[in-house]
Amino acid sequence: MVERRAALLEYIQGRGEVANDKLFALFPDKTPKTIRRDLEYLEQAGAILRSHGKARVNKQFLAQPELYYAERESENVVIKNQLAALAASLVNDRRSIFIDSGTTMMAFAQKLPDINLTVLTAAPNIALTIAGQKPSCSIFLTGGSLNPKTLSCSGYGNTETIKLFNIDIAFMATSGFSTHAGFTVGEHFECELKRAVIAKADKVFMLMDSTKIGKSMPFTFARPQDIDVLLCDNGLGDENEAYLISKNIQIMKCN
Repeated sequence: MVERRAALLEYIQGRGEVANDKLFALFPDKTPKTIRRDLEYLEQAGAILRSHGKARVNKQFLAQPELYYAERESENVVIKNQLAALAASLVNDRRSIFIDSGTTMMAFAQKLPDINLTVLTAAPNIALTIAGQKPSCSIFLTGGSLNPKTLSCSGYGNTETIKLFNIDIAFMATSGFSTHAGFTVGEHFECELKRAVIAKADKVFMLMDSTKIGKSMPFTFARPQDIDVLLCDNGLGDENEAYLISKNIQIMKCN
């Protein structure tokens, strides 16, 4: 299903606009109803728009490309470290946690206490950091294909791996947040991975600095109601804070 949706999106992006009949023909072994459900999913994720038997690219969401990890590594270092320290203070012994990919998550991994934890991550660089610095932790990788932009593994069965784990707390990162699109990311496979983690976790903590506010990436992986605790800085803004509180999110600020 994940691969089929990715193929549909790639086909639509390559042509700009495609009639539904042509999309049905791409998968002769699937019913039109199944493909319509896939298109509905892509529309809800914000990647496409649908009308009059056609699907087209949502250009608004393609306007902001995902930066490479190395480009993001030197951005907002102070705030990322503050968020990481706050998140690390919330980790208790003998827990099973998921650590998302990204530069904020790397800072979190470095500040993680060396206690008895089971850690699942999709980021090999984070796994190696914990392995080298936190010998008390047991580390598992989701597997999948490595994305050079994000240094995250996704696709090719890793959502099945996630189903095998009981996740007490998922520490998540986002590439963008807006009130209309929710929490968004630039890669389809990573969107699917994040959704699977959030669905499995008992509690979800989102780490987000204020530079992410107002940005909309191609894929929505979570809405405010999917998040339990938002860790952020003081740049959230009164309107955004009121909106998130109305969705029953606990907000913790690092400064």
